[in-house]
Amino acid sequence: MIFTHLTIENFGIYDGTHEFDLRPRKVDGKFLPVILFGGKNGAGKTTILEAIRLCLYGQLALGTRVRRVDYETHIMHRLHRSSSTSLPARSASVELVFDHVHAGVLSTYNAVRAWRVEGQTFHERVTIYKNSQVLREIAPEHWSDFLRDLIPPGVADLFFFDGEQVQALADDETETTALATAMNGLLNLDLVERLKSDLALYVRQQENRESSVLQRAADEAQNAHENIEAVYSARYQDRAGLRTQLDRVRKRLEDARQLLLKEGASFVERRTELELRQLEVERALEQTRAAIRDLVTGLMPFALAPTWNVRLKERLEEEAKAEQAWSTYEARIALATEVASRALDPAFQQEVAPRVTPQDWARIANELQALLKPGEFDNPSILHPVSTQGRVQLVEWVDKVLHDIPVQMRALAHQLEALESERSTLEQALRQIPDDAVANPLLEQFHILSEAKGSLQEQIRQADTEMGQIELQLAEADRQRKKAWQQLASAGDTDLRIERAAKVQVILDAYLEEITASKTQELEKMVAHFFNLLCRKDLLVREVQIDPKRHTVILYSDNRLELPKSSLSAGERQLYAMSLLWALRSVSGRMLPIIIDTPMGRLDSDHRRTLLTEFFPNAAHQIILLSTDTEINVEAYELLKPAISHTFMLQYDEEQGHTNVEHKYFVDSEEPAP
Repeated sequence: MIFTHLTIENFGIYDGTHEFDLRPRKVDGKFLPVILFGGKNGAGKTTILEAIRLCLYGQLALGTRVRRVDYETHIMHRLHRSSSTSLPARSASVELVFDHVHAGVLSTYNAVRAWRVEGQTFHERVTIYKNSQVLREIAPEHWSDFLRDLIPPGVADLFFFDGEQVQALADDETETTALATAMNGLLNLDLVERLKSDLALYVRQQENRESSVLQRAADEAQNAHENIEAVYSARYQDRAGLRTQLDRVRKRLEDARQLLLKEGASFVERRTELELRQLEVERALEQTRAAIRDLVTGLMPFALAPTWNVRLKERLEEEAKAEQAWSTYEARIALATEVASRALDPAFQQEVAPRVTPQDWARIANELQALLKPGEFDNPSILHPVSTQGRVQLVEWVDKVLHDIPVQMRALAHQLEALESERSTLEQALRQIPDDAVANPLLEQFHILSEAKGSLQEQIRQADTEMGQIELQLAEADRQRKKAWQQLASAGDTDLRIERAAKVQVILDAYLEEITASKTQELEKMVAHFFNLLCRKDLLVREVQIDPKRHTVILYSDNRLELPKSSLSAGERQLYAMSLLWALRSVSGRMLPIIIDTPMGRLDSDHRRTLLTEFFPNAAHQIILLSTDTEINVEAYELLKPAISHTFMLQYDEEQGHTNVEHKYFVDSEEPAP
């Protein structure tokens, strides 16, 4: 499918008729897929996307649960309003022309959805032309169904989106729903399911005329499976509703939390805690100050003169050595005197050598004294006449002054600073606590929302548990259903039509399992391939695993370690979602155009580059890009230029109150960055 032409008349900020040629052009034998719309915020880019969706889906474009009256109100508010009269237009329309292959034949279709308001009456008309002739193969009352089935709304969410929507696709719950819809729609699995249901209905109708035991068993098994499937679908919707409620409560809870922070009410419940901590801090402050005072009144003042302390220690050590040397000198003098005196003792002389004369003993005594007497040694000068123990004490104090005291003082100073800072914070927090009259309603609302959140989470948990049990029942019912169809197909004694229908049913079951497994494996490989192609981190995702029944996706990094999607950055999550989209389109082989509004808001420069050079030129045969001047700027335009077919510039005229369209882009009036 290729969108070739779009006409918007009196819709949104488009006054009168505006036509857009959307067919990709061919240059040098190559089709350029990108049609680029440029416009600043409020210039009408999103209106282009909205107009196409409304043309194709009408009321469904706003959601499956939107009431008709709300749809009509929405359209009436979207009729162009003239700036001169402030009155809305009485009619508006959107026409989308596209080439589409149906039953192997290429045809051109014109789909026109027009609205008209007469008084309080709202009219909508859908018209479809095929090759310039009114479509006759389908009754007019089914034309809307025809447009809807071209690209089912669930599938369209994957192909027509804005940056925020593609970001949400990376959310587990949104992804599961979108992936299930896309796989069934794009891979034509829903057609197999529909054919199975038609066959079951056919057999059931035959049963009314002539039924057998096996027919009834197959019918009962089929009914049982469909009933459980219906219950499962209902529970699935219920759980989706609970999750929607939970999202709303979470948002309100966050708003309430922000209001609590703004008003300071969040401190109310901590008032007692804050006051107790304030007392503890005051006590710690007093203890710290006392410790500092003890240091200051002790050795701390000496720490202010470290050089003098070093010199004092050196002097004390020198005087200790000098006193030791003097003591040794005095001891040797005393020993020499004692030996000489002993040699001159007559008793000693008579006992040792009685024949030696006194004159000889006198010479011996002199020689001994001279031999033992040390040389001359000056009495050292002692500036600090203290005892040895006193000197040791002084050296220990000097060491403390030089090393321990400064360390203790710095630690106490840091502790004092931290305590005073905390005291200041506590005083500020206590001052922010509002009066109970202000705080209590806010706290009560916060508590109510917190309880609602907890209740919803519990309900979702119970729903998950119940759905798990239903899934087991569904699997068993499916097994029984297949068994019943196999027995009916192989019985050989039933009506030939019934037997053939049963055989086809069995074949379809096998085919559905095999095609689902095959396509899922192919999809897993393509998602990993495209993600690594777009992401600047080499092989961040090594493997992708998709559950074919639950449609949950698990990413694996190196060594098959699970890579939670929550661990991806916002930009990487967007790239992942676009990789999933690209892979689905590639595996399905469906030639569907892609429309992207503000596609690169969350991406950094590297990821933008890969998107511009890899995704946009190659992801589809037609990509309609709706961009601001900050997303696709001069540099980005140059990167994308080889894939650009043509451009449109949307400029809002504030005086006239409508948008003008030109065939150019922002870069036509800008100079490239140096």
